[in-house]
Amino acid sequence: MRHYPNSIPTASKDRGKLIGLIVGAVSLFTALGSVPVMKSKNPDHFTQANAALRSGDYAVAAKSFESALKDKTNLEESRAGLLQTLRQTGAYREAVERSEDFLASQNRSPLLHLERGRIAEAMGDYPGAEKHLRQARSLASAGSTAYLDATRVLADLLEETGRRDEARILWDGLIEEFRNKRISGSQNLGNFAAAAWRRGYIEDAKDIFLDATDPDRGEVSLEMLAGFGYLFLEKYNAQEALGVFRDCLDINRFYPEALIGIALAKRYDNDFEAETYAGSALKVNPNFGPALNILAELAIESEDHEEALKYIRAALDTNPANLEALSMQAVCRYFRGDAAGFAETEKKVLAINPSYGHFYYTMAEAFVSHRRYQEAVDFNRKAVALDPELWAAHASLGMNLTRIGNLQEGRRAIQTAFEGDPYNVWAFNSLKLLDQMDTFVRSRSAHFNFLMSKEDAPVLSSYVSELAEEAYSKLTQRYGFKPAGPIQVEIFPDHGGFAVRILGLPGLGGALGVCFGRVVAMDSPRERKAGDFNWGSTLWHELVHVMTLQMSNHNIPRWYTEGLSVYEENRARPGWGDKLTVSFMKAHKEGRLLKASELNAGITRPKTAEQIMLSYYQAGLVCKWIEEKFGFDKIRKSLLLFAENRPAEEVFRETLGMDTARMDAAFADFLNSQVRQLAAHFNFDQPAANREEEPGGGNTRAGLEKQLQNNPGDFFANLNMGRLLFSEGARAEAEVYLKKAQQLFPHYVEPGNPYQLLGQMYLDMNRHEDSLAEYLAWSRLDGNSTEPLIKAAEIYGARSEWAPVARNLALSIYIHPYNPDVLKKLGDAAMKSSKWNEAISAFRALSGLNTSDAAGSHFDLARALLASGNKREAKRETLRALEIAPTFMEAQKLLLKLTESAAE
Repeated sequence: MRHYPNSIPTASKDRGKLIGLIVGAVSLFTALGSVPVMKSKNPDHFTQANAALRSGDYAVAAKSFESALKDKTNLEESRAGLLQTLRQTGAYREAVERSEDFLASQNRSPLLHLERGRIAEAMGDYPGAEKHLRQARSLASAGSTAYLDATRVLADLLEETGRRDEARILWDGLIEEFRNKRISGSQNLGNFAAAAWRRGYIEDAKDIFLDATDPDRGEVSLEMLAGFGYLFLEKYNAQEALGVFRDCLDINRFYPEALIGIALAKRYDNDFEAETYAGSALKVNPNFGPALNILAELAIESEDHEEALKYIRAALDTNPANLEALSMQAVCRYFRGDAAGFAETEKKVLAINPSYGHFYYTMAEAFVSHRRYQEAVDFNRKAVALDPELWAAHASLGMNLTRIGNLQEGRRAIQTAFEGDPYNVWAFNSLKLLDQMDTFVRSRSAHFNFLMSKEDAPVLSSYVSELAEEAYSKLTQRYGFKPAGPIQVEIFPDHGGFAVRILGLPGLGGALGVCFGRVVAMDSPRERKAGDFNWGSTLWHELVHVMTLQMSNHNIPRWYTEGLSVYEENRARPGWGDKLTVSFMKAHKEGRLLKASELNAGITRPKTAEQIMLSYYQAGLVCKWIEEKFGFDKIRKSLLLFAENRPAEEVFRETLGMDTARMDAAFADFLNSQVRQLAAHFNFDQPAANREEEPGGGNTRAGLEKQLQNNPGDFFANLNMGRLLFSEGARAEAEVYLKKAQQLFPHYVEPGNPYQLLGQMYLDMNRHEDSLAEYLAWSRLDGNSTEPLIKAAEIYGARSEWAPVARNLALSIYIHPYNPDVLKKLGDAAMKSSKWNEAISAFRALSGLNTSDAAGSHFDLARALLASGNKREAKRETLRALEIAPTFMEAQKLLLKLTESAAE
């Protein structure tokens, strides 16, 4: 176990300090949380029971408590310990029966009333819970652990049922209790920390939790250690929360509250382990509401409402008043078009807690996960109207307003959230980002508004505008639909800012772009290493989302909108979009690819990071299969059916004539037809070193010869033999193996691929035509590498074939637009092939880079403008060139020519 630093993030200093707070040293700790350890006449049974309960050996704990009861010693504590064991393992009905038996003979026990109240609360009997908790307070000695526990649990119950003012009286009473007395004990201090937390004294709560969970002061209460973790979680510090919950599991690896805490912390990073930890909690307590709720929430995010309802029903079977489960039930009913069912659940929730704004906030967050941002705004407005202190809903309202393009009102809502909760890192980061966006350069085209940094605008503006309008024209014609606009495209100069725009938090390493329906946000290519990112392909991908989201009224399944975007990328330019990879072939051979009907989970709830990429590519293949087999009209029709809020199975049954099982089987046949023959050339049973994909992967010639003797069609063996021979200068021999590898799996374009090696080999041998063929083939498969495009352009340039030079260099701009040499060559080639607009774009971007030859850049731009007939702009650029280099002779001649032309 470790000590926790003072690291809850906040932008305000010394907020919420309790003046005059006196906290004493810890001198006594309880082993049973709310059950004090007493000296036992039979220490074996009672002590063993306490130790087993603390360590999570619940079967031994129950058995040992039963033995202690038979001995008729420590009856109150043993009875309470047994009830706590039953409660933590979800045996609520048995716990009710046993507690009633115990209270029949020991009705004035505060410990038994406390446990009875907690069991009633877990089962949704809130009036019964309140009765027993108040009885526990009245029977317990003031300041005792039982009294403090009962007060804390009762206050939480009152808040849960909307009686916030009554709860605050109890919280304030606890605070006074700790002000006036010397308090000790981990459990007792934790109760005070909870009171400070609930009353908004966050720094004090953190400090007191530090004392309460300090192992150097004695045995730490698991309940309060977990409570400390939940404080970190509420204040958006998932990493510290994880540390605290893991410390809980070091003591008791089966502690449900800690397992769920880790699941919630993992949710911050969309980590697939969230589901695993929630499942682990259910193994301990099959009726544990928080675990069932998390799994329901994950299923809703995956748009699997049937699975969500399974968990919701289980939660409500145990606790019919579970407000979170009821809220998610309302979500499912709403998405299924059950207006009456939604209204019924809404009424039930508000009857339990009339100020439960979290109901509408839950609805809003569900709409966010379904990419329906306007409805998220609408429900968040209801949430904050019902509960003005629900700061998370204010933040969500603001962020979703910005997602639909309303930056000003969104900023005001986020500011409200931050003022109410200055620990809200989503709000803090979003406000900082909006300040940064105030400095962005804004421009417009026929159908788009563009926002980008001052550094990116000179280079990207014309290229982004041209590509966006091209995509708009082609996609609207193909889909027969014109989206509402103007569409806003935001390009962020750093990935952290882009991630904050999406989620409010930095990170999100794999994402490149996002679409909110009418707003597209993406990384600047300046942020990514050249070769990692094709910004043109990414923009096209997101603009397809604009079409499919709006055309389906945002009801399209996640896998389908992603699949269509991937597919349309492939169609937009050679090499764009996801490609067939070795990892995909391996997953296919090992049977790890998902069915078509499972792809949503592969994208929203992946088991591994690799599964996301596999599912994206596979979703694109599904869309390719649909168009090839059924025609694109079926895709258009499916989007219109989704707009009617029809379920996916019904939509595909009507458009494709297949139910889910038949669609899965038919797509599986298509997939096999695409990859079966290629898959035969891979031997993934070889040791990793023998199928190394990186150049020079540790293979010996003798070892490779043996592999090829056994299997001449082994892709890895041919590739690595070709690489080895290439490195040794044995060109003729290398060519044979590289060509064979290329034939076996033509899609392989990783570094050291056959196209790259053969292209360079042929270039060195002056076999320029063969070299050009290799580079062009490579470029048609790989949209992220500039090398084949630039090499091909060089070969064309040596032949003075300027149009293909311009074509290849223009494609490289979508990968890396900041290479001044490429921009110069592109502009010159475009001029020589009379492509004036391309030349203008290249030279304008070049002039925006502030190169060492700034005067020359402006002069070149002036030439292109003049050639296009724009004499006025040409004269302005010529003057700019002369301002930088007054003696620039060519610029002087051009200015004279322009002046004389104007005089004529």
